[in-house]
Amino acid sequence: MSAAGARHAYEANRARIAGLWAEARPLSPGDAAACFLARSGVAHGTRPAALRLHPALGYWQQRGGTPACLGSFPALLALFELDTYPHGVRCAPEAHAVALQRIYLATDGAPAAVPAPVKLTGTAGPALGACARLAPVDGTRGALGIAVGIVQALRIAQAARMPVWAVPDAQALAHARWPRGLRHLHVFADASDPAQWQGAAELARKACACGLQVYAMAADLAGTPRFTATRL
Repeated sequence: MSAAGARHAYEANRARIAGLWAEARPLSPGDAAACFLARSGVAHGTRPAALRLHPALGYWQQRGGTPACLGSFPALLALFELDTYPHGVRCAPEAHAVALQRIYLATDGAPAAVPAPVKLTGTAGPALGACARLAPVDGTRGALGIAVGIVQALRIAQAARMPVWAVPDAQALAHARWPRGLRHLHVFADASDPAQWQGAAELARKACACGLQVYAMAADLAGTPRFTATRL
């Protein structure tokens, strides 16, 4: 794709992301998104600003090379962002929305009966390193966790009692970007998912090279999350 074509695609995706986010609303008790989180083991009342519920999002699927809408469903939207420095690196960063993850749901919070209930939009610019910022960083401790997946990050956060950001998949873990001023990074890898270990090791290596105190943790997410310090 040419540079002009890439810019056009980025702008189209930017408009789409902004439009979907504007159509969605913050999570509220009893809605499909809150029920989904509760069914997934996330504590009641968890409503990060990076998550919203779209009340009726069309689900499109390619059929014989032609896009077809299989219906409209409630969808949990997760906003993935990167820090940018439009006024220079010495100035405060500005968060840039680069993608939305959509989790299509039934009204009772179960995953929707569609071929792939979890989808990521096209990106509004280079997206390597983007995270769903599910909680503000603890400024006193200067600590943050990184994990794969929205639900997994929220479950880890409540068990570890610390803010945890999410990357969309195992491949993205190696490239996660932490905020400026962070001192302690906890890298959580699902003990049951070998695909996460290489990315976790690479992220830990980068963070150590930047002077952070890094804690590599194997997370057992069957039942109540449990963590074991590990060497990557």
